[in-house]
Amino acid sequence: MYRPGKFLSTCLVLSTTLFLIFTAGCAGVSKQLDPDPMQPQAPDLSPPLFALREMDMHLHAGLERTAPLDQWIDAAVADGRKVVIALDHRELYDMSAGEYEAWLAENKFPKWYPVGAAGKQALMDDLALLRKRKDVTMFRGWEIWEGELDEGLDPDAMRLAEVIGWHISSNGDPPPSGEMLLKRVRQILRVQEEFPVPMIVFHPFTAGISRVQKDARKAGKDPASLTAEDYRFFGPGEQDELALLLRGKPVYIEISQGQARCMENPAMRAALIADIKPLAAAGVQFTVSTDAHGFESLRHRFEPEVYCAPIGVTPQNTNGVVRELLARRAAADRANRQASPRR
Repeated sequence: MYRPGKFLSTCLVLSTTLFLIFTAGCAGVSKQLDPDPMQPQAPDLSPPLFALREMDMHLHAGLERTAPLDQWIDAAVADGRKVVIALDHRELYDMSAGEYEAWLAENKFPKWYPVGAAGKQALMDDLALLRKRKDVTMFRGWEIWEGELDEGLDPDAMRLAEVIGWHISSNGDPPPSGEMLLKRVRQILRVQEEFPVPMIVFHPFTAGISRVQKDARKAGKDPASLTAEDYRFFGPGEQDELALLLRGKPVYIEISQGQARCMENPAMRAALIADIKPLAAAGVQFTVSTDAHGFESLRHRFEPEVYCAPIGVTPQNTNGVVRELLARRAAADRANRQASPRR
């Protein structure tokens, strides 16, 4: 059974080739959505609440922190963030006490929380206090390994979160692909019936690229020889099916900062444009994020506009999750006020 060990960033090792040409990579692999039954949805004309770089829908703020929580959020705000989902890997809290102490020593992390149920509650209590900040709008959530959709969930932890992200792994079996993503989205939609919070599919496309490279190396193939067709995520008809599944649902697809480096490689760039741009045209909603685990992750300025524009990801199709979270929070606040005894 695969468990992501240290949950490090899915940033990719780029191919060193410079002879691949973008137009050659695109040829024969880019495809349009069939006009029937899938028509592009009308664009969302409502004014965006936030620019792309003002949003970070995947910021780690739990056991892997290297600084106090407010200092960590200060760093994100200093780089331009105005709305953030702060979260942690839920699986980390499954460690035994001994495993936890060894993990802390190996990674040189401070001991912010205990493991187990007490630690999960303590983290969420701390993240809830971030609502008091005036310089940034904060939400709290979990990143959960995709395998829990098969092996069983942690319902008590999930009920503590305002949003849940599902970690798509480059080491998964089956590997990341359009077929796998369709399976996961169907599972997520079923889970959402019991846990009605917004959900995000984390880094599926960069995980897919990483897996293609890993498999090429295992087969003795030079990753520099991989083409756009090798990197394609979706098969025929799968984009149409995914767009139909997601239409009108509060399930979002993440475009993480790790994709920036992928877009520098002509073959990867061609594949990502062919895979994602038709989804955007069909009305699929996205999120943008740093997926930052520490200060090193924030060393480079967050500029999602650079790699989002070519794939059709815009403020209009990334603010949906923020609107959904704000609406749910407002409804919960109203219900709490009505339930409180009048003075």
